Amino acid sequence: MAVVFAIALMTLDARFTQLDYVRQALSYLVSPVQQLIRMPTDMVQWSSRTFAERDELLDDNQSLRSQVLILQQKVQQLAVLQAENQRLRSLLGATERFEASYLTAEMISIDPDPFTHQVIINRGAQDGVYIGQAVLDATGLFGQVIQVDSLSSRVLLVADANHAVPVQVNRNGMRSILVGTGDLTTLELEFVPETADIQVGDLLMTSGLASRFPEGYPVAEVQAVEHNPGEPFAQIRARPLAALARSRNLLLVFKDGEAGR
Repeated sequence: MAVVFAIALMTLDARFTQLDYVRQALSYLVSPVQQLIRMPTDMVQWSSRTFAERDELLDDNQSLRSQVLILQQKVQQLAVLQAENQRLRSLLGATERFEASYLTAEMISIDPDPFTHQVIINRGAQDGVYIGQAVLDATGLFGQVIQVDSLSSRVLLVADANHAVPVQVNRNGMRSILVGTGDLTTLELEFVPETADIQVGDLLMTSGLASRFPEGYPVAEVQAVEHNPGEPFAQIRARPLAALARSRNLLLVFKDGEAGR
């Protein structure tokens, strides 16, 4: 009886061993099919992860660009603060400088009129933008808002022939008016006396007079000073510091109490 039982066990073991071989062979055949079946699901999961990471990177990039733009503007004010501190060091009770807040904007179109320099930005009345608001880029004064719609605004560039901004020489505080010439690379100082202390390389900053532009932002650098005999005023040309022909990301400046009005 024991012999018969042992023979039966050996027979079953042999059969199961053969079944294992069959299962292994079938697994080799079925595995590629299973991979093909899983492929669409794997592709969808991979695509979802990829696009989610891409959107996150784009959001981070936009946020960092805005932060860099604001920091660059704050750095610009250091030069005028240093010069002002030297002039006011001996005075008591000098008024504190305002703290400005900023709103980032992006240029969305350019006015095709060849006789004017205007652009359209993607910020409007719903963002608190107002007529006369100063617009900056990463390196200097870009222009001012002249028209506000609900979702967009029109900006007049500093180089436009109809634009003027009160400025002061950062080196000595001398004040004047800087006007556009219609040329994106050239601005001019108006009515500067022949005896005025102004030199090539002087930095021209917004003076804050007329309450239109906030004080202390760089506008231009003096490039040429010409004295004509018999003329009461010198001819002074300056180069705008803002990248008027290249900048796309801009900043709208709010003084205290103006933001969101």
